[in-house]
Amino acid sequence: MNIYRPSDVGMKRNLWDQIRTLRNFNLGGLWCILGDFNSIRTTSERMGTSQRQQDERNIKEFNDWIADLEVDDVPCMGRKYTWYGPNGSAKSRLDRILVSADWFDKWQGNTQFILEGNFLDHCTILLSSSFVDWGLKPFRVLDCWFHDKSFRKVASEWWSTNSIRGWGGFVLKEKIKGLKQRLKIWNKEQFGDIQRKMTRTERELNLLEKEGDERQLSTQEIRLKKQLHEELLVAAISHESLL
Repeated sequence: MNIYRPSDVGMKRNLWDQIRTLRNFNLGGLWCILGDFNSIRTTSERMGTSQRQQDERNIKEFNDWIADLEVDDVPCMGRKYTWYGPNGSAKSRLDRILVSADWFDKWQGNTQFILEGNFLDHCTILLSSSFVDWGLKPFRVLDCWFHDKSFRKVASEWWSTNSIRGWGGFVLKEKIKGLKQRLKIWNKEQFGDIQRKMTRTERELNLLEKEGDERQLSTQEIRLKKQLHEELLVAAISHESLL
């Protein structure tokens, strides 16, 4: 179940009740509830905001709800917080993955990773099991490729100018394999510079945010963080436009 909990207190409690009712009508089974809960479980999961009394009530309600559903946090690795405010000082762990005991029994070695951030204010969370074999890594064809004017030309030219002998199934397999390699090169040539810039900016932004997890950032660092965030957003929009 993927959820987004609203900030309004009444709407929050209504959502909690709906999910609690759904759980009571579907006892047993494997439950995985994840998303932006807009709540914290301990005071250490929030920094840079002054909502102590409100947080204490919110924490109790959230933990009581988790206990009622008989789910719990998957062990977490990576960053401490999942949401970062634009000023660089406010941060919270609002996003998480909760699973039932049966889930742990079926898939052991579960870990949730808080991944590096980008131009969004929330970090992505990844659920991983050390006992799952996902098989070979697939070749990914990005939908945005089809919006690029040169894509069709490159694919068509390669397909028509490369001849392979053999029976039909073998020829098709080898031509697709060759086309895949050509498209990898084309993708790197067409979008490599922007992607490298986005990666570099993301790395600088994440280093600043990690520093902010341990101490208060200076005014200059907060200004730089805002600048990097804006640069990353512009680069991402440019990347989509080019694609």
